[in-house]
Amino acid sequence: MNELYPIRSMKKIIKLATGILLVLFALWIGAGEISQRTFVNITSMKKPETIGQERHLKGIYLNSRSISVESTDRIIDDLKEHDFNAVVINVKNVSGQVTYSSQVDLAREIGAITGRLDIEKIVQKLHSRGIYAIARLTCFKDPKLAGYCCGGGAWADPDNSTAISYNVNLAREVSKLGFDEIQLDYIRYSDGPGKIGGEYSYRSRVISQFVKRVRSAIPAHVKLSVDVYGRTLWDWNSKNIDPIGQNLEYLQEHVDFTSPMIYPSHYQDPELVYDPYKLVTLALKVGNSRLDTTMRPFIQGFDRKVPKGMTLVQYIQEQLKALQESEHKGFLVWNPRSDYDSLWKAVETFNP
Repeated sequence: MNELYPIRSMKKIIKLATGILLVLFALWIGAGEISQRTFVNITSMKKPETIGQERHLKGIYLNSRSISVESTDRIIDDLKEHDFNAVVINVKNVSGQVTYSSQVDLAREIGAITGRLDIEKIVQKLHSRGIYAIARLTCFKDPKLAGYCCGGGAWADPDNSTAISYNVNLAREVSKLGFDEIQLDYIRYSDGPGKIGGEYSYRSRVISQFVKRVRSAIPAHVKLSVDVYGRTLWDWNSKNIDPIGQNLEYLQEHVDFTSPMIYPSHYQDPELVYDPYKLVTLALKVGNSRLDTTMRPFIQGFDRKVPKGMTLVQYIQEQLKALQESEHKGFLVWNPRSDYDSLWKAVETFNP
């Protein structure tokens, strides 16, 4: 018995040492995740559920030519330097181009795939440095799809079964590439024919049901948002009199975020077009009175209809001031060229 005691003691020591090493390893792994958990939803590959925390998002739109695996770190540096934490990346654009190497059969058949972006590597880089990644999927403004199923032109019919299935299949595929969120854009009918004031309940239901189908097609841990016209924020939108078919009450049932495009330059009233502070303040007020889901607007980061005597930097600052005074935390900035020099200058010199 005495001869076995040292052996048993050695086994206990080895077991204890192994346990200590496992604890230290777990702590080391956890430390590596802290920066991500602080900023962004981290999803487990084994368990499709959110294990991180959310914070208010401030992000920029990136077209597919403005980002690559090689340029991602530089973009992240700019974001972090200015306290931004999210990007919106085109996975399908208004030309119908699918910007990654899709395996969806119809995308290949209609020649939509550019394969320009290595999405998975880009998203991995973004997540490694705590950046929230949103995939922008343009839906019904798609000339390639329209030419295949809907008689040509720039728009596919939102009630066409082929057009619906194609976009749902792309959304399902994109949801598996690591994105935190899918953002549906151009979920609407074209602006014409049709005028505000008609009866468009059918169109509103078609668009809402499409969004519902996307929601059911993607995993629960992947967030879903929609881009909508800024004019949808006003109360008259609930009456289904807009030919584009975007009804906020219908849409918000199926999404986590609503992103109205409150670009002053897109309005007709000169009092709003040339007063970005007033427009954003008013849009946030009426929108928040109608929406139960989180509103995360796009603001204007491009130089269309900037008033004489005002720089784009000042124009952006007026919008930032409106956001701040309205105590609205999350927002996205749109520049079609993905040129954010003026935005960064606006943030650096912002002194409300």
